[in-house]
Amino acid sequence: MSPKNNARFALSLSTLNLRTPVRFLVAAMLAAVVMLSVGSPNTAHAVPVTERAASWIAATSREIALELRRSRNVPEVEQQAIAGRQIDEVASLVAYLLDADAEQLRSVWTAASLTRKIALFSALSQVGVPYRINADAPFIALDCSALTKFAWAQAGVPIDRGSQYQYARAERVSRDSVQVGDLVWYPGHIMFSLGVPELIVHARSGERSVEIHRIDSTRLSWMRWVSPIQ
Repeated sequence: MSPKNNARFALSLSTLNLRTPVRFLVAAMLAAVVMLSVGSPNTAHAVPVTERAASWIAATSREIALELRRSRNVPEVEQQAIAGRQIDEVASLVAYLLDADAEQLRSVWTAASLTRKIALFSALSQVGVPYRINADAPFIALDCSALTKFAWAQAGVPIDRGSQYQYARAERVSRDSVQVGDLVWYPGHIMFSLGVPELIVHARSGERSVEIHRIDSTRLSWMRWVSPIQ
């Protein structure tokens, strides 16, 4: 991770709400990692997502999604402020773990429509849920298209199961114009965009769980992006 991003994340830790033991432990753990890495700018970029960090992302995202869903009747001008502090916290942690620009991620998430935000945090609420082929049981087990289907259903946008169906029935978008909640597809797999082209959350096959992930730059050219809403 670059020293610039280290500094950004170190600052963002000061905004964390430490009222619960889980948040305190996550913040303390990540603060220690940041302090160790500041003096080693050439260390590996990847930061393992611990079970504790994944649990915190999932639990906080679920709270955010529920709060956003309760605010559907709030005037549009006020919607961007809803759950703002928690959204910033999750964005800061996700950016740190994926070696991304925290300011960019916070800005993209804040600017997203209410519908896209609900879909986003519904998807992130499943981080850590086991992958199972053909599974469609949120909070228990999911496959790739069940995750995207669940996330968008929570936002009031029904989409079909099946990665090929979801891709075929959505509107094509360019990589450079990707928005929060757009779907990222290649044959046999579909992912949920975090609003930055290479950043996604997905249910990955094998002995894996729903996870946040950065797509390798060498693979971006054969990915396809689509939007489930017009």
